[in-house]
Formats: sequence, structure tokens, C-alpha cells
Amino acid sequence: MKNAILSKLVVLLTLVSIFGCKKDLDDITPPPRPGGDRTIDQEVLDSVYSKYKYSSYWESSIPVANPISSLTDKYTDADDLLGYLMGLTPKKNDYKYHPTYNGPLDRFSWIEDLGADSKASAMADLADGYGLYMAFDGNRGDSLFVYFVEGGSPGAAVGIKRGDKVLEMQGDKKMVYSNKTKVDEYIEGNTLSIKTENAQHVQKTYNLNYTSYDIQPFQLGKVFTENGKKAGYIGLSSFEELKSGVSDSKMKKGIDSTFAVFANQNVTKLIVDLRYNGGGYVSSAIHLLNKIINSSGNGKVMFKYDLNKNLKKERDQGETEFADEIFVKDNGNLEIQQVVFLVSDYTASASEIVISALKPYMDVKLVGYDASTYGKPVGFYREDILGKVGLWAASFKIINAANYTDYWDGIPADYPNVFDNFYKQFGDPSEDMTRKALNILIGPGSKASSRTATVRSSVNRTTRELNKIPRRNMIKD
Repeated sequence: MKNAILSKLVVLLTLVSIFGCKKDLDDITPPPRPGGDRTIDQEVLDSVYSKYKYSSYWESSIPVANPISSLTDKYTDADDLLGYLMGLTPKKNDYKYHPTYNGPLDRFSWIEDLGADSKASAMADLADGYGLYMAFDGNRGDSLFVYFVEGGSPGAAVGIKRGDKVLEMQGDKKMVYSNKTKVDEYIEGNTLSIKTENAQHVQKTYNLNYTSYDIQPFQLGKVFTENGKKAGYIGLSSFEELKSGVSDSKMKKGIDSTFAVFANQNVTKLIVDLRYNGGGYVSSAIHLLNKIINSSGNGKVMFKYDLNKNLKKERDQGETEFADEIFVKDNGNLEIQQVVFLVSDYTASASEIVISALKPYMDVKLVGYDASTYGKPVGFYREDILGKVGLWAASFKIINAANYTDYWDGIPADYPNVFDNFYKQFGDPSEDMTRKALNILIGPGSKASSRTATVRSSVNRTTRELNKIPRRNMIKD
């Protein structure tokens, strides 16, 4: 997970011990405090301001504080200071798909606690907890169901599946929305006793320990064949590292082996399931893009980076970190012509790069559980501050080859509000979102699987989430 920028920059959301600082900001180094040196806590705040002012995509919106302490001494908490700085960035007033948001464009930057007791869930490639994400379903008596189990998690290790009904937690059988407060406490506890029932009505009880685990985002790769026509399918819940030590990661192996099968079977139509993919490493998104792209895009611009004046100056002086990304076709004779992405409001950051980058070169359609993706065209690298905190300032914006950018409101779905049928597994041809994609690419299949996908009401949602999948962001490495 060591970034290309690691010698000069340090990168994003990942293991604390692996990161360093970006660079010395000699031009805005905090001055000594009159009458004595700054305390460590004051120096942290000074550096949060200095580094945000230097690196933020909206640098021009942040006024010069002279001396810096005239601003930072108003705050005792780094999060509060950063919140103030983010509040100075421009606002967008015409959100169509996220109309309840009316704040500054920078709602993405954050402070990471680098203390020994900090939560691993703030880091890429690593999560903490049970890896179980659940929702109350009003259509089924307000019962609690598992809609996603993260690969590599304790929940996945014992065999809990998407679609399992939760009957009990900690001996409590009241698994309904009115008891949400207690259920929240159960899934945050150090241990969890959970009883589930699967689609075959088999009941099991599991005893789990709350722990940190390596995320395994590769869900499934397969080829559908219906009426003599083929469509490939690949599902990824995030973009984690391409390497695990000196070896390829399980995610990379899954991607590579899947596309080898696609090439062997001459697949020309593809479903990419990113409905729960909140992003991750830019390099991993690029790897997937080079597997998908056909000859029409080979050697052409994949996407460009838009930067503030400071980072532009570095690039003009020869820094290659933010040079344009170019497609390098890496799929043999495979020539995919059509791609359907399965998306939701969880689809963000690096996963939106993949969608945007392919649009100028291929027939791309989006089947959405929501009306659009999340909307995060900006990315990050991490600045370590005195070993205390890491600053993740939104520092660069993505622009595709057709100059498509500023999708703050998300990338609109061509087919919105299609039901995410979490009673069925990923890659099931009868699952609603997958079925819709297959109908688009190859038409209705067999009689058993050719039903019309359910279009849910965007207003009367019958499911209410218990806990949300963390977004992985857009990590420059």
C-alpha cells in the first residue's frame, strides 16, 4: 500500500504505520508563539491549517492567516478546525439527486486519529467489526435481514450470507425497527451472539468476536449464457491493494482470472457490480479499467487530474504523480463493447472513476438502486502531523477524456430505482438489478429467469438500514 508519492507525499486511508508526510511547507511554516514555543497540540492545529491551505482542491477559498495562531488558537480540536476550513469551500445549490444536502462542496476531508487505540475502520484494506450490514424490511414484518457480508470479515468466515434473516442477537428476539437502539448496541459490542435463518429455513447460532480484518472485496466473477448469448459478470465491494506483500492480492487474482475466462469465452458484454463499492485505491481502479477497455480506447486518455495552484506548480516542474492516466489494454484479444454498471448511492470515489473513464469509449449504462451514484469526484493523500493525526484533504479532482467532471450530485442512473433484492445472492440471474442488466445486454433469458426487474418507489422505501457500509474514498497511491 505504499504510494508512488510516498517519498514526498503520503497517501490516504490506510495502515497508520505505513505513511509519512507530504512535504515541508516552508512558505507557511507556523511562526513561534510570542513569549514561547507552541505546545504540541497547538502545533498540530497550526499544521492542519497549513497543510489544508496548501493541499486542498479549494485552496483559493481559504484565507491566509497571519499569524496562523490568530486562527488556530480559536480551536482546541483538529476536527473542529477542519470543519471550519471545509465550511469555507463553495456551495452547490442545485442538487437533484441529493436534495437534502446544502453544505460546502468539501464534505469529504477528514482527520484520522493516529493514536494506538484508533479504529481500524478508518483505514483502507482494513476494517473492524463483524462485517455484517443489515436492514429492516417493512414488507416482511419489519424483520431484520443481512444485505451484505464483507469479504474477509468474521461474519463471512462463519458462513453468514446475504439474505439471511436475523432471529436473535445476544438472546434478544425483538429484531424490529422499534428496537433499533438496542440492536445498534449489540453490533458495536466486543462479542456478538447472533442467530440467523437462511432461505432454506435452516437456523444457526454464531458467536463472533469484534476484531480487525483484511477486506477481501472480490465478490464473484462468472459468465451468463442465455439463449446462446453471453454476458460476463464481476462484482467488487471496494478497490483494495493490488499487492499483498510481494504477491498479488486476492482481489487482483480474482480480477485477472475472471478476465482470462472472459477472453477465453469471447465475452463482449459485461456487468460490473459496484452497488456497494465506496472506492479505494486509484491504482486498483486503473487495473480494472485496463482489463475492460477495448481497442478503441487503448493508448488514449483514461482520465486527468485537476489540481490547485500549488500542486499544478509541482506538476509543471516535473512531478509525475498527477500526470494524465493513459489506457494500456491488458486483456489480450478481449473486445468488450457494452458495459452495464450496477450502482447505488454507495457507489463512490474510485468506483465512479471507472464509470466516468469508460463513457467516452464504450456503450455504458447504469442500473441504479438509487437515482444516481454518490458523487465524489475528488481524491486524497494523507498528511501525517506530528504522529498525532493524519489529514485527508480532498486535493485533486477527476476529469475524463470528454471533460466530464463535477459530478457532485452523482452520476445519473439510466435505469434508476431498481430493487436491490438482497434475498438473492450476487450474480443470481433472477436478482432484480442483475436481471435488469441481463435484459439490457442480451434480452430476456430462460422462462424461469426472464421476469421484469422490480422498480421500487423512490419515495416509499420499505427497507431501513441498521448500519451503513463505510465508503473507501479515492486513494492516490
